[in-house]
Amino acid sequence: MKIKVLFSMAVLVAATSELRAQYAEDALRFSRSQWGSTARFKAISAQTAVGGDLSSVGGNPAGTGLFTRSEISLTPQFSAHSNSSKYLGQQAIARGDKLGLANFAIVFHSRAAKPKGANLNQGWLSYNFGIAYNQTQGFNNRLNYSGTNPENSIADFFAESATNNFGPPNTLQVGSLERMAYDNYLISYDNRDRYYFPGTDVNNVQTKNDVRFGQQSEVNFSFGANYSNQFYVGASIGIANINYNTNDKYSEKGFNVTENNNYDLSYRQSQLTRGSGINGKIGAIYRPVPNVRLGASFESPTWYTIDDSYSEGLDTKYGKSKVDSQFVNDDEFYEFTYGLRTPLKISTGISYFFDDKGFITADLDYVDYSTINFSVANTGDSQVISDNNKAVLSRYTHAINFRLGAEYKIENLMLRAGYGSQGDPYVATDQKSFTISTYSGGLGYRFNNYYIDMTFQRISSNSERWPYALNDIPSAIADVRNARNNVFVTIGTRF
Repeated sequence: MKIKVLFSMAVLVAATSELRAQYAEDALRFSRSQWGSTARFKAISAQTAVGGDLSSVGGNPAGTGLFTRSEISLTPQFSAHSNSSKYLGQQAIARGDKLGLANFAIVFHSRAAKPKGANLNQGWLSYNFGIAYNQTQGFNNRLNYSGTNPENSIADFFAESATNNFGPPNTLQVGSLERMAYDNYLISYDNRDRYYFPGTDVNNVQTKNDVRFGQQSEVNFSFGANYSNQFYVGASIGIANINYNTNDKYSEKGFNVTENNNYDLSYRQSQLTRGSGINGKIGAIYRPVPNVRLGASFESPTWYTIDDSYSEGLDTKYGKSKVDSQFVNDDEFYEFTYGLRTPLKISTGISYFFDDKGFITADLDYVDYSTINFSVANTGDSQVISDNNKAVLSRYTHAINFRLGAEYKIENLMLRAGYGSQGDPYVATDQKSFTISTYSGGLGYRFNNYYIDMTFQRISSNSERWPYALNDIPSAIADVRNARNNVFVTIGTRF
């Protein structure tokens, strides 16, 4: 073979293969966000029935009604993640960290006007307004896995996709991944039986490096009211934002039978996703007796408009001790804009207060991920929308989230702890569970009108990743154990 360099013009088409932008998986990712909050509520985890904290601006807005003074706070966050993966019998670990802003909030307290001589503890007593910025999810993550595959190659995927989507080689679309693979001599065409087949042998070394970064956030505008120090109601509007980025690289080294030479391929993928949306929340907190609070909130779906830019490129080198030939492709870009509706969330909670010594609290959420829905935006591809809505219905189901927490006061010092679990959103196919568990603990100190809170939080989960998927042949899967350690510090004052 002679040295050959391929330069292809970008074509704007909708994604068509399993390796391209996974909108259904992205939709689930964007639907599993959490309420942003201060370090205090990060520590106790549950918050629906507590209130009186700046976290209520982005959580149960009824909690805004419990404020008796105006308040402002700032919460920076340090996050460190580690992923342990096992792929084809080999293990690998990847780590990373980031500093950011978790929460900034302010509540303005306003007493209700009362006529002279009226009972100051009956009727509507106060109306409070809050504004907050909340990071509801951080995407920063790094994952590596590698192993020797004795069964198949990514060229099997290229051949399968070319057979299913195209005819003879002259029909392969310029710039498509299948055309790149054919021009790189990774797949060949059988003219008699009319199918593509891989040119690579088995026992090839496969390596995948994935990098994720960005965040999901909300700006919330909240209103809460206090009725007779017994019933609190609230409502809020949230302006949501998505900034999600990926840079992935798949490498494979082995022997190409048809070319009778060693090969070294590099398959690159990147994704840039930007989205904005709006949602609403309403909530209530009720005190049937002084020591008990019952809370409930309803969070509407978030209606997003999302712009997705995806690119991919495939390069291949041949030769053992030196480069005999090289095939280089420009990255191809695919733009797609779509509408996304996330599930609604219903939350309930109960808190019990031990006079001035602290409290215990618990929350329960119901979320139905099968109600995730895609819609066409502008002149988007309706077939892609339909396919992903079908994928949502077949993959996802409802889930129950629960959270437990407690706070104990020792004069001006507060001790806190909590636990939370986000339920498995997938339709059960085996014994594996994909819940997300959160463990937290923290301290708080109050002095005059100021306070400082610190929380350590650990989030752990299991996931599966695979570099490519074949229709009739089991794919090699990387079993991944994810762990994220977060530290939150809140500094605030009442005025």
